Amino acid sequence: MHLSIRKALAATAVAATLAAGLGAAGPAAALASAGPRISNATTVCGDLCFDLSSELLGTSMIENAHKGGPDLNLRRAGDARTNEDFDGDHGTGLSADSYVCVTYPASWDVFEANFAPDSNETGLCAGVAVRSVPQPLTLQPCGASTRTLFVGDAANGSGGACGALGVYCPWISASDRYLSHPLALAVDTGSHHPANQLVLRREDTSGGVVPDYQQFTIEDGPAV
Repeated sequence: MHLSIRKALAATAVAATLAAGLGAAGPAAALASAGPRISNATTVCGDLCFDLSSELLGTSMIENAHKGGPDLNLRRAGDARTNEDFDGDHGTGLSADSYVCVTYPASWDVFEANFAPDSNETGLCAGVAVRSVPQPLTLQPCGASTRTLFVGDAANGSGGACGALGVYCPWISASDRYLSHPLALAVDTGSHHPANQLVLRREDTSGGVVPDYQQFTIEDGPAV
């Protein structure tokens, strides 16, 4: 998935969003962490965007708005596929006043992803329709609430900050109030229409390590 990284805006604005809770207006922040270079989506989006991929399927399968949305899935990367274009922001610095900080350190990365075919932002971001319920990931109004924000779970990732190059992490829904096994991004490889649908499932730590279908990374453009 393509997402731009506007760090200067993100750190302050994301903290303000989370501090205000579920009803807060929020800035763009972007969904994912960084990974090896692959074929990105459209050339127009280029380095304004970056691509979300999973450890399970590899970096050749990136986030896509299926048929333009609202459903989201992982699809083979292609330089002419505008439905794979997302931009947004990511930053660190969760407010101490936010319930999210009950569990997550203030230094953890926070992301929001705006669907932007050919770099034209739609104002619709990867998110959830309702909080605290397992469900498919869908396009939702950006900045309207924490339902379009995700927190990188560095404690259960591959090591290092979730926004760093080559790091895989689970991405926790910032709107979920469950402190044990919170809702995390996952890829459902058994889904149909669309295949490889992105969904929210309870974070699986039963084996001591979060499984690869809940581990995600990002890499930025331009298209290659």
